[in-house]
Amino acid sequence: MAGKDTKEKIKEIGLSLFRKHGFENVTINEICEKSGVNKHTFYYYFKSKDELLKDYYEFPYDIRTEYFVRMLNAKNYMEQLWLSYQPFFDHLGKSGPEIPRQLFIKNINHDVGTFRCDQRQKEHMELQTGIIGKAQAAGEIRNSSDPTTLCIMIHQIFVSALFMWCMHNGAFDLPLYVRSSIEALLDVKPELRAEPKMSLADIWKRDEKEIERDGERLKRHAEAAIRRMRKGTNKEKTV
Repeated sequence: MAGKDTKEKIKEIGLSLFRKHGFENVTINEICEKSGVNKHTFYYYFKSKDELLKDYYEFPYDIRTEYFVRMLNAKNYMEQLWLSYQPFFDHLGKSGPEIPRQLFIKNINHDVGTFRCDQRQKEHMELQTGIIGKAQAAGEIRNSSDPTTLCIMIHQIFVSALFMWCMHNGAFDLPLYVRSSIEALLDVKPELRAEPKMSLADIWKRDEKEIERDGERLKRHAEAAIRRMRKGTNKEKTV
């Protein structure tokens, strides 16, 4: 098995186990067993479980060729800016909220450096800062603040929205919420907005209803499980 394939397999198996059992409940031995590698091989690619988890967050910063092609073919600078975030949303769409939730918990309990700005993140933000400057010059963005400052604020919007998304178990439309927040911050021209007639308050109100419905569904499932359990217990008593 090639080195890159081995690393990807270990990461894929590890993240799958984290999603299923929770980060703290999974051991390196379990990851090795499921991946078909020994501990020496695991430690060759990852120093610890923490590093494997951190690698999940860093992966989207390596923008693949397909995204660059789409960015080059974008109709305007705002579309380019949004496409620079697309790898993150595609990544989150595959994993769901459990892995990023584990990342937040891990960093709150002990700072493992997941959200620090490393070289890849700096390069990604430099790309976005350049796009913001061009969008300002073209009149697509009407907020004339410093592009670097705006880029940092966009990153803060993304992280805070991701945190809320995890807390609500992925119940609301994360990409739409982030995009609408960014468009409000940058004061993007209405014709370039994703949902020009929908305010952030409207999106949140709609999402609250979805969260409430999701909560009701979970409640019904829990009540049904309790009824089944009680029914099974009563059967045992009559035997």
